[in-house]
Amino acid sequence: MDFTDFGDLAEDVLWGGLSKDAHRQFMSRCLVLAERGWGKVSPNPMVGAVLVRGGLVLDEGWHDVFGGAHAERMLFEGLGSGQNEDFSDCILYVSLEPCAHFGKTPPCANLILEKGVGAVVVGVLDPNPKVCGRGVEILRAAGVDVLVGVLEDECRGLNPMFWVNQLLGRTAVVAKWAETADGFMGRIAEESSRLLPTNPILSNEIELLQNERFLISGEESGRWVHWLRSGMDAILVGVNTWNLDQPKLNVRGLEVSKQPIRIVLDRRLRGEYSAEAVNRSAAPLWVIYDLNFLESDEAMGIRELQFKLLSEASGSGKLVGWGLELSELESSNGNSDSLNSVDRILQWLYEAHGLGVILVEGGASILQSFLDADCVDELHILRNSQMRLESGVRSPNLDRGKLSRDADFGSDEHWVWRRDFGGMGIETEEGLNSEFGILGKEEGDLAE
Repeated sequence: MDFTDFGDLAEDVLWGGLSKDAHRQFMSRCLVLAERGWGKVSPNPMVGAVLVRGGLVLDEGWHDVFGGAHAERMLFEGLGSGQNEDFSDCILYVSLEPCAHFGKTPPCANLILEKGVGAVVVGVLDPNPKVCGRGVEILRAAGVDVLVGVLEDECRGLNPMFWVNQLLGRTAVVAKWAETADGFMGRIAEESSRLLPTNPILSNEIELLQNERFLISGEESGRWVHWLRSGMDAILVGVNTWNLDQPKLNVRGLEVSKQPIRIVLDRRLRGEYSAEAVNRSAAPLWVIYDLNFLESDEAMGIRELQFKLLSEASGSGKLVGWGLELSELESSNGNSDSLNSVDRILQWLYEAHGLGVILVEGGASILQSFLDADCVDELHILRNSQMRLESGVRSPNLDRGKLSRDADFGSDEHWVWRRDFGGMGIETEEGLNSEFGILGKEEGDLAE
């Protein structure tokens, strides 16, 4: 969708003295600027702004850090002594509708009026139903010419996770895994020697057959994965992946303002949380466990006490346990409703902690749980076309026909799916569950 306010007018028809192509070029620049906020502004959206007079750029701005100046404010502050001049002959381009409410900063719509800007071009309206269109309405009511919808799809696509936050009321989820050409994520092997049985935190419930850690994707894929991680608020894995792979779950090879929070789903507190394990990354480690098991599992009460001692010893905020009621709802077959648990966890992460987007990296049952719950908003599969295992841990079940192939990384094929909200609503969104035609739930959802 493009130029929703221009309708079917010809390309050479001018608005604000500029052609459609000129408006697109300036909005494209907004998108480039906005990307400078990658990994630094969540759960806020990335936004870019450009001020133009007579077809020439006066100044630019972008939202650079969460809690800091919005793109429009950065732009005007960058003008220095010139920020008080007459801007009535200028056009302000902004990739997202100027905010109309007080948050960590004053409303940008009011700032635009204070500066006397004559015309504003908006890429896409704010997705929040409570504020959508209010910024544009304020500007138009004050006599400012406003054009909405220039590169609308591109502007919406810049912040898909913000759309999830606003319309679904939960933390957005990016899922990623690597697999072989024949669809396996790992080998099956005896792992008893790696389970550290002398550690009192580990229970005898840990199975002897687990994923053997080995590399499937190549170096080029690895570099891309660290870039992807750099844009995440947190990285989530299950307890088996945490115990067996001993992952760092951090960003390496790139400069980042902060490392993503590490989250382990560990319903029965079976994880290895020694100082050495906790300190594999500088980021906090959050462990989510199920309070409902405390009543039925005496040993878990002991493990919770031991965990709290480890948490206190690790220092303030480094190792944090979050006990949630995840399994009190029963499905028709008597099993805990893990699908409801997934959505509840994501709502809690967003509402209680403000996490905009997390990366779910494994293991297979955790990934399947998020897929089955229709809580995956973006999916990346790195498929090594030159490796075959013939047996092992199967990749999650989904209809591959809905995937699209992106640019490959060496011998690794990159397959992608993204939730498409279209327009402004979610009423036509089928979601990953029905989009992908999930073939069947893997036994032991959220078991990790």
